[in-house]
Order: sequence, then structure tokens, then C-alpha cells
Amino acid sequence: MIEEKEYEYPLEACINDFVLANCVLQCTPEIMLKGGVSIPLLLSKPGAGKTSICQQKVAPLNWGMLTIQPALKPIEEYGGIPKFKTTKGVLGTVWSIPEVLVELHRLSEIHELIIFFWDDIHLCGPEHLALMQECFTERSIRGYKLPSNVAILLAGNPSHKAGFRSLSSAIINRCVRLPVCSKFEDWKKNFAIQNSIHSSIISFLGHTMYTKYFHEEEQVDDPWASPRQWTRLSNFLCSYEEQTDKLMPTNQMLFYATGHIGKEAASQYMRYYEIFMKFDMKSVFDNSTTFVTPDDELDRYIFVFAALNYITNKYNKKTQDLLNDQIVDIVSVLLNTDESLGLLLLKELMMVDSKSIKTKIKIPVIIDALEIVNPGLIKTILDDRKSTSEE
Repeated sequence: MIEEKEYEYPLEACINDFVLANCVLQCTPEIMLKGGVSIPLLLSKPGAGKTSICQQKVAPLNWGMLTIQPALKPIEEYGGIPKFKTTKGVLGTVWSIPEVLVELHRLSEIHELIIFFWDDIHLCGPEHLALMQECFTERSIRGYKLPSNVAILLAGNPSHKAGFRSLSSAIINRCVRLPVCSKFEDWKKNFAIQNSIHSSIISFLGHTMYTKYFHEEEQVDDPWASPRQWTRLSNFLCSYEEQTDKLMPTNQMLFYATGHIGKEAASQYMRYYEIFMKFDMKSVFDNSTTFVTPDDELDRYIFVFAALNYITNKYNKKTQDLLNDQIVDIVSVLLNTDESLGLLLLKELMMVDSKSIKTKIKIPVIIDALEIVNPGLIKTILDDRKSTSEE
């Protein structure tokens, strides 16, 4: 009998729909007096971005977040140290206040709500699980109370490949188990663009042929692709290109990418990167009205993102007026060649403009100029965005 795969809720949607509301209820006295709510337990393959997305969500809410990985630290760091104490001639012990509790009280005074994030709990042994259960049931550690505005959130990886150790039934019965998965579009819009992930990686993973490499099944002996590994590969690649002012040679790319994401994904990405790097974008922008659009469908798709990469790398106050004119020319040529290409470049530019911290493109100026030579363009873009959001 084949075991049916467990349903997984999209990670970001799960945090928005359930986790944030749960954290508020954990800090609501009326709810806690009626028995409270279960502690959320996020479960996914490693590298999905559970911690980073939670950190991203708390900042706009004026919430704080304290992340611990209890299995990776000595028990004393979270449970305190016993000290001798004599009471009426009787020798006993008293526990020191755990440092983590001191930090929670400090944060509770400057934030409206604190998420106490227990990460990688699948690695915890019996001593850490005992502390965890006290934290749930008594809202205390070694008898020292948590601040009233602290909510608890757990995360882990449920597979034996990730080193999973069973939790106690008492802990599981106090949790709401939330199996989640990372979604490429969420990662792209809310993380990748904001953090300037390399355009070749974003566009590679965004193509229907390659999306399967976004977050692969986990492996023990070989590298495998995940949002975490794509991010780290991008950080190295962007740094290399910035320091050398050139694209990475494909043999080096294949070797280094394989160490991050495995042979198959790296081989496919290397072929994609080869096409990406063959376009001389400086020449294209210098000849923005006369450049030749590629014939191959995949090459055209890659061409759009190579142009986007050039724009985001070159765009600044000194170059913006010239680049705006060049962008108008290039989009006009693409619209006349294949309307979907021009709309794709505009759509991606709008997303970069709204999401990126570094790059702020004057989209209204570009749209107004394009509308003059392409009447009805704004309506087409709005209709396209509406249909995309409905999907």
C-alpha cells in the first residue's frame, strides 16, 4: 500500500492565516482563562525559510522575535544553573534565571508582542523536551514566568533524514501540527526580489520547465535544491560578478552550483546561465531601438530577465534618465515583436519597483512614455495583473 502524501499548506499563507492570529490569542487573558490555544508547530523540509519569513512578518507589526535552537546548546543555557541554598538550616537548591528569560523580559518592554521561536525541535532530547513542556503548560522555565505578551512558536523538520526524534505525546497533544511547503511565487515576491537574488536564478526557477528545482526532496548524502541553497548560491554569484565585473565562467558555475543544489539542478541551471550570459546587454541598451530579438522562445524569455538584471544593476540617480529612455525603447521593440515579452518585462519591472529595497525605478514615467506610442497599454497591463491575481 502506497502511503498518501500529507497535505501541505503554503508556508507564507499558513503564517498569515493561522500563526499570527494564534500568537495574539496566546497573549489574550480571556482566551487563556478558557483553556488557551494550541501551540503552532510548523513542519517542512529543511531550507523552506520558516524562520526568515516569521522574522519578516513581525517587523511591520512592532513585534519582537527571539529564536532559539535548544538542541544545539547546552541545557544550562536555557534551563539555568542550580545553586545551593540554605533555608532554616536545610540545604537545598535554587535555579538561576535562564538567560533566555532575561532577554524575553527585555524584549517584552519594547515590543507589543514577542514570538518565542523554538527552531529545529525535531533534534531535541528528553531534557530539552521537559523544559518545552513546562514552557507550554506553566508558561514558565524553571519556575520563572514568561512575560504575558510572549507567544510560543515551534518549527522543525519531520523526516528521519533531517534527524527527527519523536516528541512526547504530551507535547504533541498541546500543539497544532501545521505541515507547510514553500511556494516559488511567495519566495520571489516577498523575499527574492527584496534581497536582490540574482535575476538568472529567479527567472530560472520561474520557468515552468525548472520550477521543480525550487525545493527538491531532501537528501542525506548529496546536495539538493532548496530556497536556502538558492539564496546562498545567489549571494556568492552576485558578489563574484560585483567584484570581477563579469559573469562567472560556466565550468566554475557548474562546479560551485553542484555543491549547493546537486548535479541535475546545477546542470540545468548552468545551461540556462550560459544563455543568460551570452547576451551583451550593454550593447543592447546602447542600441535600444535597433537590437535584434532572439528567435528561440526560451532565449527570448531569458533575454527579458537578462535585461532586467542589467537594469537593476545599473539603475541609480545618475543613470536613471538615460535608462528610462532606453527601457521605453526596448519595451516598445519587444511589444512589436511579441507583446507578451514586452508585458513580461514591464510586469517584472513593476515588481522590482514595489518590492526591491535597493532599486526604485520611475515606472509611472516609463508607462506614460510607452502609452504615447502604444495607446491602451495601461489597460492591457491592468487586465494582465487582474487575471494573474485571480489565478
